[in-house]
Amino acid sequence: MIERTQDHTKPRTVLALAAMAMLVLLAACSNFSPPPVMAEDFQVTLFTGEDFRLSDQLGKKSVVLNFWYPSCPPCRAEMPAFQAAWEQMQEEGEDVVFLGLFVPRGFDSEQDARDFVEETGLTYDFGTDVGAMITRDYRLEYFPKTYFIDKTGRVFSSMISALDTEEITLLVRAMGQG
Repeated sequence: MIERTQDHTKPRTVLALAAMAMLVLLAACSNFSPPPVMAEDFQVTLFTGEDFRLSDQLGKKSVVLNFWYPSCPPCRAEMPAFQAAWEQMQEEGEDVVFLGLFVPRGFDSEQDARDFVEETGLTYDFGTDVGAMITRDYRLEYFPKTYFIDKTGRVFSSMISALDTEEITLLVRAMGQG
């Protein structure tokens, strides 16, 4: 005679899985939001010779921080859009600073970056990330990368791609609204 025993672990497993699914669903539907990511402070000398420190902007201006280098085709392609967006934001009276941060890569020198800025007529701020220290702090892996940092120093958004004028202006306006 074969005696059959009931497997009581199946109902428990199903119950445990259902409970876990409910917890995941509740977490997804709640108003939980992770703490804001604060931008790393840094100081850089601008191409104009002036010093720029991110923390000096806190409470005053938002910052659009674009990491780039001259031989990067998408970096080059987006520069006119940054110029147009910066001009538009200035006309609208937005409290925002645009900073193009040249990151020495390969054969690109600071002089190459300065020449590119001059040849293309870019008038917003530029500086060099000497030793790629800021790049390291921001954990950059791909170029171009742009950070939108609000007046509190919080990273409002970051984008890895060539941006167009409309995308930039929309993000700056949204950032200004909180």
